[in-house]
Amino acid sequence: MIKKILISLLSATIIVGMITGGFLFLYFAIPSRKAVNSIKLPKSVEDTGKAEDDTAGQDETESNTFVADVYQSLTLRESPSSNAKEIAGLPPMTHMEIIEYVKGTNYAYVKVTTGESNGLKGYVNTDYITRLGESTVRAGEGE
Repeated sequence: MIKKILISLLSATIIVGMITGGFLFLYFAIPSRKAVNSIKLPKSVEDTGKAEDDTAGQDETESNTFVADVYQSLTLRESPSSNAKEIAGLPPMTHMEIIEYVKGTNYAYVKVTTGESNGLKGYVNTDYITRLGESTVRAGEGE
């Protein structure tokens, strides 16, 4: 008999707890009228095309911007050869714009656009550069 009473009380407590929990969930999950009224949304949204115009100019420059994808440095050279004289050592992630690719080689003529070598022009090995915005590989030896 006592077992049945305890089971009944326990069942009733669980049911009341579930109902109370449900009401509390609804109370806190549904925003109040004051909260709903405090949100101001525009009646309509117009597409002016401005965002498209802004990104068009960025795509052109970013598509030609590359980074030095190395651990230590990328050599900027006077001519498109690994034996050519070094102009500068470009630190990792230095930005550069490709002026032209050298036909029949893996070199490109670039203009450096960031860092201490900003403004310098020379040749870099294209195996060690990555287009800005793409995943980098970081060629060479890491620390």
